[in-house]
Amino acid sequence: MKYYLSLVWSSNSSTIGSLGVSVHSRTQWKITKKDQKMHWLVFEEGGLPDGTEVAYYSRGKKLLVGYKQGSGIVCSCSQFEAHAGWASRKKPYGYIYTSNGVSLHEFAMSLLRGRKSSVRDSDDLCIICADGGILVLCDGCPRAFHKECASLLAVPRGKWYCKYCENKFQREKFVEHNANAIAAGRISGIDPIEQISKRCMRTVKNPEEAEVIACALCRCYDFSKSGFGPRTVILCDQCEKEYHVGCLKKRKIADLKELPKGRWFCCADCKRIYSALQNSLHSGEERLSESCLGAVRMKLKEKHMDFVGDLDVRWRLISGKVTSRETRVLLAEAVSIFHDCFDPIVDSATGRDFIPSMVYGRNIRGQDFGGMYCAILTVNSIVVSAGILRIFGQDMAELPLVATRIGSQGQGYFQLLLSCIEKLLAFLNVRRFILPSAVEAMSIWTEKFGFKEIPPDLLVSYKKTCWQLITFKGTCMLEKMVPKCRIIRHDVTEAETETETESDEPDE
Repeated sequence: MKYYLSLVWSSNSSTIGSLGVSVHSRTQWKITKKDQKMHWLVFEEGGLPDGTEVAYYSRGKKLLVGYKQGSGIVCSCSQFEAHAGWASRKKPYGYIYTSNGVSLHEFAMSLLRGRKSSVRDSDDLCIICADGGILVLCDGCPRAFHKECASLLAVPRGKWYCKYCENKFQREKFVEHNANAIAAGRISGIDPIEQISKRCMRTVKNPEEAEVIACALCRCYDFSKSGFGPRTVILCDQCEKEYHVGCLKKRKIADLKELPKGRWFCCADCKRIYSALQNSLHSGEERLSESCLGAVRMKLKEKHMDFVGDLDVRWRLISGKVTSRETRVLLAEAVSIFHDCFDPIVDSATGRDFIPSMVYGRNIRGQDFGGMYCAILTVNSIVVSAGILRIFGQDMAELPLVATRIGSQGQGYFQLLLSCIEKLLAFLNVRRFILPSAVEAMSIWTEKFGFKEIPPDLLVSYKKTCWQLITFKGTCMLEKMVPKCRIIRHDVTEAETETETESDEPDE
């Protein structure tokens, strides 16, 4: 059983959550209320990423392992520091380390250096003489000083740190010689703070299923904490699989001498797929020919809604990472369609809705949506259907959400967008197409769209290689093999080569 430990600082208490950090500790460094407020930066937005593995160290030995989640640490016991055997120490931030040897205290200090305290958070009295007046504000903490009390000849220009902060910064320079930091994976000469935002950091993005996150080649979970080496883990920027650097070399896939700068792909197919998707983003919308609109016109006629005039139907792929004024409007319309058709997908810890992050392809609270794209279908410049697409290399693609605007349902647009997505996947040589389905809608997907239910054991196998697959409670996972891409001959007319679309479409 796992427990959640809050490390949130409270201004109404001299302790940090259930861990009881003493304000008046007389050990190596004293924790003050200002330290506690600084430590809170670790858990704020822009702090330590959710899912980051941490461990409690003492005298160079690892005593307990957990991971950061929200405003606390999740571990397999009820009291992280107490069960590590150091309840009396009550100084978790100095003894809890990331997998590359950075203590939470040191990380909070690094955040403090890059963050200017606001005037609102700063003290309104001089910390030395406790009097008001014209004060110089520290850029590293809330302390304020008279120029004379801080022994300043003039008001400093640019950023200025008080002696309290400067002393802390000096202490942190020697942390790489600390036995705990070394045991946790600290390497001299390597910037560990920078590593936190790079690939050397182990992040459990889906902690409940951490056991399936392993090297795609050897299936081993272990990884190097000591800089770059054979057990260093690197992620492909398209299929999102993890690989040991040594396994890549052993299989003669790649002989990496250092972590690559920029994007890295595990194979030529992933690089090709990524390039094709980026080209699609930049090429913009594609107008569908009249031969593709047969099913739509038939549906409109059946509903006595036969469209008079030009039916301008287009589809395109968009992403929150490549935006313009036009695409930002389209992304917002897609979010609106999903909200109209689905209940919010809510993070149980914060109550925050995941749907906007999925549409915009943003990572949030340890959930990695960065590889997601949004496919939209427009009719006369109005978005009528939208789907969220993620492609895990050639192995598979997922479509976790797809919907049609309420006023446009039952008119063939849903099927038309699905057909466009399938043609894209066929062009990219993706093998299978996976999506979640409500039980009551399974017959529509299986009978009209050719999907079939994935057996539980096969789904487990899929998640071992594509563990990011999104599943929803109360749904069944379906799959469909993507039809081969048809080669269009130049001596054949477009009408003869276009795949016929079915006339049946579910009333959504």
